Amino acid sequence: MFLYLTTDGLTINKSGGRFVIYNPHQDAKRETPISLIEWIVLIGNIQLTTQVIKACLKGKIPVFFLSKRWNYFGKLDSIEIKNVELLYKQIQASMDEWVSLNYAKSIVYRKIENSRIMLLRWSRTYDISTIDISKKLYEYSEKVKYVDNIDSLRWIEWVSARVYYQWFSKFIQKPFEFNGRNRRPPRDEVNSMLSLGYTLLAQTIQMMLDIYNINTQIWFYHKPKDLRTLLVLDMMEMFRARVVDDMVIRVINKEAIVPEHFILLEDEESRPVYFTDEGLPKFLNEYYKTVFKKKDDFNLRNKFLRLRIIEKEIETFKQSLSTGEFQYEGFKIK
Repeated sequence: MFLYLTTDGLTINKSGGRFVIYNPHQDAKRETPISLIEWIVLIGNIQLTTQVIKACLKGKIPVFFLSKRWNYFGKLDSIEIKNVELLYKQIQASMDEWVSLNYAKSIVYRKIENSRIMLLRWSRTYDISTIDISKKLYEYSEKVKYVDNIDSLRWIEWVSARVYYQWFSKFIQKPFEFNGRNRRPPRDEVNSMLSLGYTLLAQTIQMMLDIYNINTQIWFYHKPKDLRTLLVLDMMEMFRARVVDDMVIRVINKEAIVPEHFILLEDEESRPVYFTDEGLPKFLNEYYKTVFKKKDDFNLRNKFLRLRIIEKEIETFKQSLSTGEFQYEGFKIK
């Protein structure tokens, strides 16, 4: 079970083998067996008792903390290095300029190619031609193969992302509009969905990297501006279009999310747009169904389609480090 809590003022207590979630606004309680919880996401001002914190650390249940504006503060988790040899090889790969560049090239190449493939898929669904832009993105992905420094790679990734989002906008149906990517804060409904979706995707990848004992602060592509989990950002690039962008187009077109689920904060200079208290749980539920929903009850290996895709890629990434060969191709949409 993945527990998302979004109501300010909630308190989580522990009673025996259960967490008790108390809502003071409704004077209501909800109990959840601790053994069923895999992770917890707290959005807003929610209180944990010391007993709950201890139980999470003991049970290795990560707790993620976000603001109502989806700023990611960090997570509560037990510190445990189980595979020192893997950590050493990961550091070795990251410190080797050429090896690190090759990992970064694989990530960016797959990001561009996956974006191109998703545009082609959407074009068939919504009968919008993307042949010209597909060729353009293909040219950018081919340029990645010949890059010999990280700055040139970042420039190609930046330009291709701008081109991609220009065409992504064509699949956004009225009454929503999308005129390019903006964030921190998002200034329209679509960017608000993308920003939150990417934050949730980052948490999912963080969880899978933790499960496979891969250090998330040793990077290959993103610049180390602070002590953020940069490897999460690296790996996330390859899944943005397949998981989040595709979901945003789908929830808009089936009207699962509507303009009334957002609020414009006009009294703030940046005029940010955020989910309302009604809209936020709906979007969280859509993400949960997208990533964690059962595909086939009789096929346990593919129990969770997109989660399994992410897990398999993390597994492949780990294998590339474990063998010491440092050969990694990145996630390819099939």
